[in-house]
Amino acid sequence: MTDSIAYDYLKLVLEEEFLGTYLRFSNHGILHYELTNILEVCAPLVLGLDEDDRFLRYEVIGTIADYLQEV
Repeated sequence: MTDSIAYDYLKLVLEEEFLGTYLRFSNHGILHYELTNILEVCAPLVLGLDEDDRFLRYEVIGTIADYLQEV
C-alpha cells in the first residue's frame, strides 16, 4: 500500500470508527498532523496488505485506539 493510499485508508477508518476524535482533530486543525503520526505507528500493518482485509481493519482500529490513549 502506498503512503497516500494508506493515509486515505487510515483517515477513513479514523472517521468511521472514531468520529468524535476525527472531528476534534479536524476542528483544531491538527488532523493531518495526527494522521501522519497514526500512519507512522500503523506502517508495519499497512505495508503490502490489502485494504479490503477485515483483519487489517481490526488491527488498525486497535492500533489507533492505543495511539489515542497515549495522546
